[in-house]
Amino acid sequence: MIQSMKFWIGFSILMVFIFSSLSFEWFFDSKVRQVQLLYDDQKNLIGGAPFDPSLMFPLGTDRHGYDISHKVLQGAKFTLIAVIAIGVFRVLFSFIVAIPFAFYLPDKFRKGLDQLLSSFYFIPLTIIAVFILSPILREQLNAQGEEFFLYSFFARVSLEVIILTLLVVPLLGSMIGNMMASILKEDFIDSAQLLGASRWRIFKKHVIPHLLPKLVIVWCQQCVQVLIIFTHLGYLKLFFGGTDIDFNPMMADPPKSMSNEWSGLIGDYYILIHANPSIALGPIIMFGIAIYAFQLLGEGFQQHLQTRHNKKVKRDRMSGKQNPVSEPRLSFDFVHKSGA
Repeated sequence: MIQSMKFWIGFSILMVFIFSSLSFEWFFDSKVRQVQLLYDDQKNLIGGAPFDPSLMFPLGTDRHGYDISHKVLQGAKFTLIAVIAIGVFRVLFSFIVAIPFAFYLPDKFRKGLDQLLSSFYFIPLTIIAVFILSPILREQLNAQGEEFFLYSFFARVSLEVIILTLLVVPLLGSMIGNMMASILKEDFIDSAQLLGASRWRIFKKHVIPHLLPKLVIVWCQQCVQVLIIFTHLGYLKLFFGGTDIDFNPMMADPPKSMSNEWSGLIGDYYILIHANPSIALGPIIMFGIAIYAFQLLGEGFQQHLQTRHNKKVKRDRMSGKQNPVSEPRLSFDFVHKSGA
């Protein structure tokens, strides 16, 4: 049982967001409240959209009167579930790639390949993602003037998850492979090999137990990175699930998100940050809280590992004090006879 308070705080924040969003869909059909004009009890007009944050509108409203808090609640499940899924797939596929990288490649070849892949750390993943995802997520216009997407909503979501996963598999696989290689150089691995353990047994009994806790921390880091990439893509009008574009040549509306996920809300409202900052700050604050929650998860789990290690060392020391080494007993006794 994990006893770190940081871990449970981060876990609780994410679960509250996800289950609140799901409940909003199940019980309220994800209906976003719209209030364009506000009247008092005497039917006197007291204000119009956009409304600033208040008790009635916790995150304010946009210029069309839609409650931003409801939009944030509606899009939380798409954003967070997608981030968690991409983080899991990244770690899982990279782990599979890392197995032959660590077990079968010679050290010189592995180091050379690692140096080659490390150069890609300096290439922003957002730029690559923009080139690949633009034709998938942007709405198109055919010769008859009809708007269409190249793929269905489910296909767009699936392709975006796959692409954002595969972009980091070579780099992350190299990093996890180096972790495995460092574990294989430990003394207990040499002892297991001398006792005749196979590679599969060494992998199952020694490598996985030592590597699994580190993979949880890597997963938290990858989730934070995916959130940041989502923010960049939202600013560039590439929204998760698709970007609805108005091709009206006279008075075109700005691009809209198909699911109200958080990166789409940031892309929708970022242009208004100077005119009315409260409209854009709501989704940005939610992104910040989500990033903070994943960081708490990673720090809390790391703290749990450190605490467990310290308790184990302390328990070993206490057991050593309580069980002193007794003097060995001989299998025979000398019998001293007088008068011999």
